[in-house]
Amino acid sequence: MTRSLRSVRWVVGSFALSLLTAGWAFSQEGGLAKENLDLPYDAIGLNEEEEDAPEVVSFYGQTLEGDGFFYVIDKSGSMQDSGELTIAKREVIKNIGEFSERVQFGIFFFDKGLTKFPSSGAPAEANPGMKSSAISFTQSTAGGSGSCPQAGLVAALNMANQASSKHKVIVYLGDGGGTCPGSDEEPYLRQTLAAVSAQNWQRIQINSIGVLQYGAVNEKFMKDLASMNGGTYTKMSR
Repeated sequence: MTRSLRSVRWVVGSFALSLLTAGWAFSQEGGLAKENLDLPYDAIGLNEEEEDAPEVVSFYGQTLEGDGFFYVIDKSGSMQDSGELTIAKREVIKNIGEFSERVQFGIFFFDKGLTKFPSSGAPAEANPGMKSSAISFTQSTAGGSGSCPQAGLVAALNMANQASSKHKVIVYLGDGGGTCPGSDEEPYLRQTLAAVSAQNWQRIQINSIGVLQYGAVNEKFMKDLASMNGGTYTKMSR
């Protein structure tokens, strides 16, 4: 065997050894095939998919999936007097504690007026300091009178539209009331649905959860709110 031929074979053999060391092998057809190692061939891609997967929390027993959560809570007199406002606060606080730092969120309590967190209108990042502030805000929010959900829903959409989250969900909780001062309830609720539809250009999912006792007009509002925005309607019974 000539020296040049031996050199060529040595180079080829070294190259094949380097491929095997890196996790490659020659298939029976003579091509290259990836050996099974501890990490899959597309491990980086799988990690990226896992990072993008939505988080799962339970609110009033309902499963919410996302990385952007926005709560619109009725704090009218009936909610306060029945104890439902206390229950709602407890559920919101539970979810806040469950959020990882990649979650963005916002909280809106409405009666005839509106209070929100953060007050800036920008979505909150679920870091420890912001979560602590949100819990304090929720605990200290008092009940009121009147029921004007339109302002809360539109404000929640404005905040959610700003969020960089990929999986956003809004939850409305209340009795479907629209006893907003100066407005007849049924036309006001229809107007609220139209305002929400106009603002929800990102097609964010809106779920509605009904508590207390309410009439057909209120139930229709909550059902329409959910169905028109890709969400679910749930009636809680106690």
